Amino acid sequence: MFKKKVPFIEQAQQTECGFCCMAMITEYHNSTVSFHDMYERIGNGRDGTSLFHLKHLAEGLGYEANCFKIQEYDELYKLPLPCIIYWKEKHYVVLEEVSEHGAIIVDPAVGRTKVKKEEFERDFSKYVMTCVPGERFVKKKRKSLWLPYINILKERPSLIINLVLLSFVLQLFTLGIPLLIQYLIDSVISPQNFNLLNIFLISIVFVVGFQFLFNIVRGKVLIVLENFLDKQMMSKFINHLLHLPYHFFLLRKFGDLLFRVNSLRMIRDMIGSNLIKGILDVGLLIVIFVFMIIKSPLLTLSVLAFTAINAAVLIATRSKVKEVSQEEIIANTEVQSIQTETLYGIFNVKTAGIEDKIFTRWKKSFKKLLKAYRKKENLNNYIQSVSSSIGNLAPLFTLWLGGYLILNNQLTLGNLVAFHAISNQFFGLSQSIVQMFNSFFVTSTYLRRVQDVLDAPIEEKHTDMKEITNLEGRIRFEDVSYQYTKYSPMSVENINLEIKPGQKVAIIGESGAGKSTMSRLLLGLHNPSEGKIYYDGVDLNNIEKSSLRRQIGVVPQDVTLFNKTIFENIAIYDKDISIEEVVEAAKVAQIHDDIMKMPMQYNTFISEMGFNISGGQRQRIALARALVHKPSILVLDEATSSLDHLNEKKVDDYLNEIKCTRVVIAHRLTTVMNADLIIVMDKGTIIEAGTHKELMLKAGYYSSFFKDIEPEHKLLAN
Repeated sequence: MFKKKVPFIEQAQQTECGFCCMAMITEYHNSTVSFHDMYERIGNGRDGTSLFHLKHLAEGLGYEANCFKIQEYDELYKLPLPCIIYWKEKHYVVLEEVSEHGAIIVDPAVGRTKVKKEEFERDFSKYVMTCVPGERFVKKKRKSLWLPYINILKERPSLIINLVLLSFVLQLFTLGIPLLIQYLIDSVISPQNFNLLNIFLISIVFVVGFQFLFNIVRGKVLIVLENFLDKQMMSKFINHLLHLPYHFFLLRKFGDLLFRVNSLRMIRDMIGSNLIKGILDVGLLIVIFVFMIIKSPLLTLSVLAFTAINAAVLIATRSKVKEVSQEEIIANTEVQSIQTETLYGIFNVKTAGIEDKIFTRWKKSFKKLLKAYRKKENLNNYIQSVSSSIGNLAPLFTLWLGGYLILNNQLTLGNLVAFHAISNQFFGLSQSIVQMFNSFFVTSTYLRRVQDVLDAPIEEKHTDMKEITNLEGRIRFEDVSYQYTKYSPMSVENINLEIKPGQKVAIIGESGAGKSTMSRLLLGLHNPSEGKIYYDGVDLNNIEKSSLRRQIGVVPQDVTLFNKTIFENIAIYDKDISIEEVVEAAKVAQIHDDIMKMPMQYNTFISEMGFNISGGQRQRIALARALVHKPSILVLDEATSSLDHLNEKKVDDYLNEIKCTRVVIAHRLTTVMNADLIIVMDKGTIIEAGTHKELMLKAGYYSSFFKDIEPEHKLLAN
């Protein structure tokens, strides 16, 4: 009797291992819970989930959840399994089985693993959470991962019908060749009928010719279908991805997201060709089966016996194939993530002189990928060898048994040759169908990763939301607090602030004070956990955010430029922006003269990540990009640090002229001291607010902060 196994659900990022464990436990109990549902219940912060959070989550799902601290290994035998355990002081895994020799764990990062007792005792962090379905536990039916994609096919029924008909005709032509061979042997060669020999040749040319034409047409229809699926699936995915909230991207690796995009091709192939081929194969299999029964019931039974053995081998190894495929996917994702972050951070790699360390890290990860690939291919090789041996034995046995029937005058030679050819097709088709089902299970691993993105809710957009067209730049924070999860401390708390149109407001504070969170709240990238934010008196929740952001210029500390021309980088895909407007913005940002010295001037291409220009030039191009739309509000995060005091003043004068509200995050005192309002933050709260003069007279945090920078202070005093 097979013991029920915990289904493996892979984590998309390190902070969601707890959610994955909860999802695995729930699926083990024949129910399901989406990641979105878990996010809604307890949230998921950038720092992960505590056991306290998981207990609340489990109880909310109807489990009787209890947390224990385990001192001795033997105590694990008393626990109801599966349960969630704390692992290596930083991770959650599911404990599936315990024995005197060791344990079986299901790790969201690597899959099902057998761990020796000594290794388990070393890595187990003593804390356990048991989950037993209680009276409030309600089983939910699992949603089909495949159904939404299969429904896409319904949008082009004519393509599907044409493809099915063409494929069916091709299958019939394939079936006709063995019948022609039977006719050749029994009606032409045996009676030595030379007149019919030429008719046979014409028939062969006719069958092969039509087979060629139908293959060409079928291939063209299949290409059109695959293009349609590509367009629908990729468009849906990319559109959804672009409209996801910023918080989603904070918790995902770029390499992992790119891998998910690439996974869509595999899903397309599975639906576009394999699914339709599989349906046709089943139909043809039935036709061939009827044909074989008519020809010889005894030979048919022998073919069925070998087919059943082969199918049993493929089905029995399906779960193992899926497991090793998942290992390869995880290893491949890790390699891609390391490669992506290395290329994005190549400046830091070079300046820190850590090329060898990065290479060692990559090599270790790549070795894991090679090991996973080798493991998968060895298993596939074993399965294919067994299947191939059965496939070679089946027709030979059919010939032996058929020869016996011929000698007993129960079968003609032509019938045997035709049956042999048809039985090979039957065996191949049955193997193809089983492998297709296995592929569905393997591809579902990729599909789950894609679905994780599609299940994530996009930014709220209601029909009653107001679209702001002429923003004045008045901002009001009313008792605003923000936390990353329902149980984590507030990143910013009880913020009350009013910014008037055209004002320059500076936010200063130490690292972790909440400055970046404030800027993200301003942009609507985070929704307040408590309180309200108003723009021109309208609640941010009632504003169509894209219309708001179009009127806000942003220059982040870490500037990202596109692999486009300087003109395109400043205009940022807005076809209504003229070269004159771009030049004007570049002049204000003090980058125009630098651009004019370049060989192609505004048509100069910026390399990926902007490596072919200096950091200061990147920053000023980003500033020009923010200014070209003449924004009502400008958020600057150390955005003028590359400008000297004189040029910074020119930018300030221009912004005053267009009455642009500015929110500046800066440490440079030349940027801060002329602000209309200076906000001093510490531990997520506003501790001081006022002008430079007012804050200096208070002799508080700001005053001490100002005096700490003595050289600059002296320079300003002069």
